Amino acid sequence: MLFINSIGENEAIDKYFSLLMKCFYTILLLIVTGVGCFASPNRFFNKLTIADGLSSNNVYSVWQDKKGYIWIGTSNGLQRFDGKSFLYFPVLKPAQRYAQPVRQILEDLDGNMWIRYGDSYGIFNPSDYSFKEVPLEKADVRFHGEKLWIDSKGQVFLILRRNKILYYDQQKSVFSEVGNPIRYPKGHQPICITEDRKTGYYWIGSQQGISVYDPISNQIFEKGQNPKNLPHLDNEEIKVVFDISIDQSRNFWIVFWNPDQRFLTINEKTGDFVNLASQLVNTSKEYREMKTSLESRSGELWYYGVNSLYILEPNQLSFSTPRNEFFRFSEIYQVFEDREGGIWLASDEGLYYYIDDFPEINYQSFHELEPDHLLLGGIELEKSGKKELWIPSWGRGILVLDQNYKDITPKYLYQNAPQGRSTTQPWCLIQENSSGKIWIGNQEGWLHIVDPTTQSSKFYNFPVFKNSTIRSISEDSSGNIWFTTQRGDLIKYKAGLPVSNDAFQVIRSFNGFTLAHLVDQQNRVWVCTSNNGVYCLDSTTGETIRHLDDTILSSNKVEKITQLNDSIFFFGYDLLNAYNFNSHTNRILSYSEGMISNDILHMLIDNGGYLWLNTPNGICKYNYFRNQFIHYGSKDGFGLMERDGNGGFLRSDGKIIFTGYYSFVEFDPMDFNQALTPEMPLLTSLKLFDNFIFVDSLTTEKKRTFNHHQNAFTFFFSTLNFINQDKLTYHYRLSGIDEEWRTSGNANMAIYSLLPPGKYILEFRSENEEGRASAVGSFSFRITPPYYETWWFRLLVILSIIGTLLLIYRLHLNRILAVVKVRNRVARDLHDDMGSTLSTINILSAMAKTKLGNDPVKTSEYISKISDNSQRMLEAMDDIVWSIKPQNDSMEKVISRMREFAFNGMDAKEIDVRFEIEESVYQIKLPMDYRRDLFLIFKEAVNNLIKYSDCRRAFIHFYVQKNVLIMKIRDYGKGFDLQNDDSGNGLNNMQKRAETMGGKLQIKSKIGEGTEVVLEIRV
Repeated sequence: MLFINSIGENEAIDKYFSLLMKCFYTILLLIVTGVGCFASPNRFFNKLTIADGLSSNNVYSVWQDKKGYIWIGTSNGLQRFDGKSFLYFPVLKPAQRYAQPVRQILEDLDGNMWIRYGDSYGIFNPSDYSFKEVPLEKADVRFHGEKLWIDSKGQVFLILRRNKILYYDQQKSVFSEVGNPIRYPKGHQPICITEDRKTGYYWIGSQQGISVYDPISNQIFEKGQNPKNLPHLDNEEIKVVFDISIDQSRNFWIVFWNPDQRFLTINEKTGDFVNLASQLVNTSKEYREMKTSLESRSGELWYYGVNSLYILEPNQLSFSTPRNEFFRFSEIYQVFEDREGGIWLASDEGLYYYIDDFPEINYQSFHELEPDHLLLGGIELEKSGKKELWIPSWGRGILVLDQNYKDITPKYLYQNAPQGRSTTQPWCLIQENSSGKIWIGNQEGWLHIVDPTTQSSKFYNFPVFKNSTIRSISEDSSGNIWFTTQRGDLIKYKAGLPVSNDAFQVIRSFNGFTLAHLVDQQNRVWVCTSNNGVYCLDSTTGETIRHLDDTILSSNKVEKITQLNDSIFFFGYDLLNAYNFNSHTNRILSYSEGMISNDILHMLIDNGGYLWLNTPNGICKYNYFRNQFIHYGSKDGFGLMERDGNGGFLRSDGKIIFTGYYSFVEFDPMDFNQALTPEMPLLTSLKLFDNFIFVDSLTTEKKRTFNHHQNAFTFFFSTLNFINQDKLTYHYRLSGIDEEWRTSGNANMAIYSLLPPGKYILEFRSENEEGRASAVGSFSFRITPPYYETWWFRLLVILSIIGTLLLIYRLHLNRILAVVKVRNRVARDLHDDMGSTLSTINILSAMAKTKLGNDPVKTSEYISKISDNSQRMLEAMDDIVWSIKPQNDSMEKVISRMREFAFNGMDAKEIDVRFEIEESVYQIKLPMDYRRDLFLIFKEAVNNLIKYSDCRRAFIHFYVQKNVLIMKIRDYGKGFDLQNDDSGNGLNNMQKRAETMGGKLQIKSKIGEGTEVVLEIRV
């Protein structure tokens, strides 16, 4: 029902009848043209599922970043797609979160990625996997649903449906009602919002209807307050508004509920209702619910939701609904257009992708034809300026189609047909060049000749064919017609002779079937046999020019043949053979060389020189000169093809037809030639061992540096082109490792294991099927060596070796010097002590000798002195020997000798001595000369104490204080005056020895109180 407000009665009636007439003519047009809810035959949707790498088939959201990556939100989290592979992005910071559904992905003007992660909203940073959550300032009602929305100014809003609109406060980092730049009537419960880019108005759909906010004038327009007569505002029918959209033609589309889901469209310029909206009303028994819409840059309008997808092309009068067995879904959550114009559909059945610039592929099905049949090869005729297709249908006869593929098979074809099925079981046909007649080979040797000009049809069963099925027919340059039969005969019809048995001649009978033959450009006849390979015959004499068997071919069984040029021939059965007649060489090609399947159903050469193969696995194209196969399948629009066809032919306009049992597919091979240079690929991800690294995080040289344990890499690269991604091949090389480019096919990855330390540059490029190469992309990185391979460590080792050698040399030198020093000291001591003592003994001996006879007393005195000096010399010799012995190196030995010396001397003088040694003294290590000097100082002090002190008591104390060894020797004798005493050599020697050790010697003495000798040595 239409409601008309604010206009006069007559005007309202005129508008009402005008609307009715428009509806009538629209319905009439739909009936006449047959346009309706049928999928466009050229609208193909490629499908990506968990089998392709999606984490879930339940896809909620799609978005493309500035680099070109496609980001996908699924029920299992966030993923990124580079055209070849999916990469999963968890939330790890500030704390790791469980995987949550990602229902929305948006981008603000600052390039921040906003996502809805579970029930949380915030900014996700892919480089460090961090999620900055933006909470609601206050708890609120959220169970009616919610939606994140960003306007053209970059302002971020959160719509709590049937409740309110919240604004993102950057200062507080919360969603708040305070400071909301969008106003709506008090009491309205917003559901959706749309910005009119032309006027700047905000259109707000709510539970109560529609309101409009003008941010410039700060005015709110609503029902009853509509001075600008904005469309839909005053319509009482409109309530519970779920979607508002404004298309390029300024049509305002409204989706609302009252009580069922309804649709209205008004054109702003004319003010008239647009009838197209009524086509969106659900008239089926299936539950459908429209959620929202997208208008593409080309002007296509996409409405989608639960069990719903309606597409309105520009200047069309009806929506199409492309939903079929290859395009299934229960709900489409989002439709998104990428920068290439591709349309992405997030659904509960996976992610669909559609591109409008798709090659035109025409399917024709003939399931209604009876009886069962098999479509084989065919020819194209031109009659009265119109094209006709004549296709052998094994089981039904010849099928004739007009240029619109309508069946126009003439009745005269089989009016005079003999009884039996053989005449309706054709295998092959050609059109004779001279007469235009159609020669048709049938089952059991029946020959059917049709003259389209006279519309005559004749059947022959000549004995020459021996009731054997005619499998192939061709014509040579002289007009002769050649046949091969199932039983193995090659038969020739002599041009110009009346059609009779005598006009046919068996040229050669082969052992086995002859299923195909070819008259080449040099008028030679090539015959394919079932068990003897291929024969090349002279068409005039029938003599064998060349015989190819399994010594050069892949097999003796050959069923397919076609010619590329004057020298290259293709033969096929289980494998493909590319034979060069001039060089007599053959290239055997199989699945391992790039074929889509070893089984060849049919093959054709197009006008560009490419070989097209129809196989059970799909179609592939072969470039002989590049030795390259390109595969085409369901992603390229060939999903509806039958996989068991056995024929095909090339049309005059260059299009190829491949036939099946009940249908055929027609396409222009030139639509699949890529003349444009592909884009430069980017490094999309990097896997270190089994761990993926986000490439965008490797922004500095430091982050591109890996240690020597991190040396196994898998590099992934892609052009981020989603239209022809499967037709690109990738090449790469790594500096220092690869001298030549290596190919990864279309796998778009490079794997390197156990790379040695060093600086590397990985280069990569893409090529399309024509061999056009993109610019070269690169990625530089560095692997640091282990510390033992670094220059500084090697230098350190060299310096250490040199230092060690120097140290050894120094120690050796010191040892030599020490020996020399010891020798010098021993020599000095011997010279000083022994020399002077011996000299004294010598003098005393001489003097005693002179006094021996005349002065016995004096002689006895001299002899006594000689004895004393000898004793001192022996003691000195004993001290020298003791000091240089290694076993006396410890302080324990030194103290023991000191104790022995002191007790021996003092016991003889009956002096009571107390000898105290602290335990720490025994831990001291003194050099040999220090020990000797210490002992000699001690010995001199004790000797003086025994000889001159006249004491009866003495105290000797060794201890360590603050790393200083202190020796105290005290007597309680008569003492002496240090000022007036002649020190003599003994005390001077003690002082010199103390200075040699770097020590300090103090002698304290008072007359009547005794003497104290204190020696301090730093240790």
